[in-house]
Amino acid sequence: MKDSMACNTAPVIAQCAEFTHNLSIDDVPPAALHEAKRCILDTIGVIIAGCRSPLTDTVRRHALGAYGSGRAVVLASGETVHPMAAAMVNATAGHAFDFDDTSYAGIMHGSVVACPAALAVVQDAGDGGARLLEAFIAAVEVEYALALACTDHIYFKGWWTTGLYGTIGAAAATARARQLDGTATVNGLAIAAAETTGMKAIFGTDAKPYQAGRAAAAGIQCGLLAAQGMNGPAGVFEDERGFAKLLNDGIAEPEHLAKLGRVWRLLEPGILFKRYPVCSAAAASAELTGRLMIENGITLDDAVAVTCEVPPLVALSLVHDHPATPREAQFSMPFAVGCILAFGEISLDHLNAATLSDERLRSAMDKVQMRISEELASDPTVAERCPEGAYVTLELADGRRLRDFLPRPTGMPGNPVSDHALEDKFRSCFRYGGFSEERARRVANRLWRLETMDDLSGLLD
Repeated sequence: MKDSMACNTAPVIAQCAEFTHNLSIDDVPPAALHEAKRCILDTIGVIIAGCRSPLTDTVRRHALGAYGSGRAVVLASGETVHPMAAAMVNATAGHAFDFDDTSYAGIMHGSVVACPAALAVVQDAGDGGARLLEAFIAAVEVEYALALACTDHIYFKGWWTTGLYGTIGAAAATARARQLDGTATVNGLAIAAAETTGMKAIFGTDAKPYQAGRAAAAGIQCGLLAAQGMNGPAGVFEDERGFAKLLNDGIAEPEHLAKLGRVWRLLEPGILFKRYPVCSAAAASAELTGRLMIENGITLDDAVAVTCEVPPLVALSLVHDHPATPREAQFSMPFAVGCILAFGEISLDHLNAATLSDERLRSAMDKVQMRISEELASDPTVAERCPEGAYVTLELADGRRLRDFLPRPTGMPGNPVSDHALEDKFRSCFRYGGFSEERARRVANRLWRLETMDDLSGLLD
């Protein structure tokens, strides 16, 4: 691990800008292009579901008043607005239920910032699906390359990497969508890097999904300002007063930037698509608990105790053992496993105050405990092999003790979800958002052939 980014031959921002400026859909391997479509499909689905969150309406009312007119679309309502407004509302909605995808490059939600930003700018420009794919891929590949360069140290320091890298990714999306020249692209990314932020203190509050919306809007603003001639600190990562030194104790591995366009982070390390609308840290424990119950014919009344032994990353994320709100419940192992025990699933319909006060759920939650596994904490292979894996032990009233390990929950790289299953989730999100099954199928068909669409103004019609 190196202590400076200055050892690289070109500044970090310049490398990101060069990749962004030169990216063509023709250069993207078919597998990476398909994964980008999966990300966009999944993100638009969770945006539609997220329109039912009261927070989304709060942010929507603010954004409509704060920004001017434009041709970008607030997806759930169909209103046409300034791209910053659309991106802010759509990204907030997309993260409102924590149902959006995750990458272990940076431990971040890359798509939920990149997709709304790219879509808003492309719609406002009157461009089509190929440009959206280019803008989205530029954004997430830049986000993930920067994240790998900074290592996970920055996340464990307390920075929320979704907000931190998302602003830069949204600026890259804007530069690609607006086809900015090389100089303006450098400046857009530099301005974004200089102003970006995100703290994990927001976990369990409305500020977390809003930060996704803020990052999307802020990144667009940086790109638009650069398009008007504003410059920024091109050496912001290398500067002793800059990103790596101030935010990450100077720790960096700049060689990851040189791999942009050669190694596609959409494929390596790949994307986790969520099965449950809670923090991904709870997924393995929840899925394994459900599997043990089904395989052994167990009910809630049979279970005396459930112990989840997890890596430190999981415990770092699931900070609410006794959640008082639905937002806190999304970061609670007792809630996630308790839902499996009590209801057999975790769905969007469970994220409400009525469910939290349900006596059966409360009884289930009381049986669940989480602790850090000494074995997983001391294993240097965990970060790649099973970053959010879990041992689950069920102690039963008849004296039996069932124990198993799940390294990668369904949807994770290495245990992927199929296109068919991902589209099922997409349609369920549309139903939850009040859209018809026929409309969901129609939109999904468009998204799978996105590169053939010349106009995206009626994408959700």
